[in-house]
Amino acid sequence: MKFGNLLKKELRELITKQALISMVFTMALLIFMGQIMGGAMEEGFDTSKITLCNQDDSQFTAGILKKIEASKATEINYVTFESDDYAAELERLDIKNAVIIPKGYGESITEKKEPALIKFVSKMQAGGITSSISTVSGADVIDEIQNVCMNEVMSGNYGLTDSDIALIREPMTTVEYTVNNGKTAQVSASALGAITMMQSMIAPFAIFFLLLMASQMIMTAISTEKIDKTLETLLSAPVSRMTVLSAKMVAAVITALMNALFMIVGFAFYMMGMMGSATAEMSTAVNGIDPAVMTEGVTNIGQAMADLGLSLTPLSYVLFAVQLFFTVAIGLSVSLILGAMATDIKSVQTLVMPIMIAVMIPFFITMFMDVNSMSAVFKFVVYAIPFTHTYTALSNLMNGNMLVFWGGLVYQIIFFAVCMFLAVRMFTTDKLFTMSFSTGSAAKKRGKKPLPNEQ
Repeated sequence: MKFGNLLKKELRELITKQALISMVFTMALLIFMGQIMGGAMEEGFDTSKITLCNQDDSQFTAGILKKIEASKATEINYVTFESDDYAAELERLDIKNAVIIPKGYGESITEKKEPALIKFVSKMQAGGITSSISTVSGADVIDEIQNVCMNEVMSGNYGLTDSDIALIREPMTTVEYTVNNGKTAQVSASALGAITMMQSMIAPFAIFFLLLMASQMIMTAISTEKIDKTLETLLSAPVSRMTVLSAKMVAAVITALMNALFMIVGFAFYMMGMMGSATAEMSTAVNGIDPAVMTEGVTNIGQAMADLGLSLTPLSYVLFAVQLFFTVAIGLSVSLILGAMATDIKSVQTLVMPIMIAVMIPFFITMFMDVNSMSAVFKFVVYAIPFTHTYTALSNLMNGNMLVFWGGLVYQIIFFAVCMFLAVRMFTTDKLFTMSFSTGSAAKKRGKKPLPNEQ
């Protein structure tokens, strides 16, 4: 009963309304980002629609546009530019970009005077990946117009047949294959790399903020109890210190599980949003291959990733959640020890720095490079930080590096056991009250000089 009451007390202090709002917000943010990025990528790679301003009245240009319309691959939205002030025209028409066929375009081609001029006007977007994607899709539309023009010139001016034109235009065909986990799929490695890069970026961000939030929460709770002298009263009550520590850690573990659950659910929805219909568009755009010539059963990047073993299974999510739980548990156990050293709120902010540094180092390293490709010495140093294993967990699970994954999980369990042993030793002795790390201002408030261990 005593343990149950203590556990309820700790849970009330840790699982506050603010904490629940943070958990729900993290999950909702991941879901929202998945939907937004999936939709943005789909729109950016969409070449099925084109905004076109035709300023050339030649029969050649009219015939080209009719053939593009007849193919039904691209829907043309015709607009009229009233001036050469393109910024004003884009604003007036409320469009992001437009292809302009200037006057004399058809004459330049039919009379072989000079290469014909075509213009593409695009409004600069406010940064981001999708802004550059829209420029790529605009170039693809121009290529389509150029291809139709080339076919007309070669057939009309030189009398070539469709088969001759096809051979001249594509004397060779490049088909890209990607190999992973001993499997092969007919898909571009660059397309897969773009998707996996976006997958590997969001998880470190979520883990980073989750660790800092959980550490700050437990350190503040412990230090507040110590500062307010309620911790001394609690430990002097007719209940063993092990019971008090067990209640605190079980409450911390439950809080960690809740944080991990909310984050993993949000991340799963993020992945589903990212792997939506945009992957089919991206596959065609990056591959440069007609989907009809792709291997049977591989119609988009999502299917290719599944065939190569790069997609995350339900078991992968469970394993990632387990490692995420131990990561948060390590952060909480270390915070429990550091929190006992705090004597005021300023010292809490200072003591959280070691955890922040330990979280940030692998965060930036794993974002810009593959830890497994580093030299043995650097790999040992980076993997010595327990949080690194969670940052690389998704990559290891997707690429089948199960030995590295399980080794990291075992290391985290051992690291957590050591931290818990130190926390138990601290709570079962008077070091809990003698350990301190206060600022000079706090010592002045007590009317004495800072102690050596406080400087």
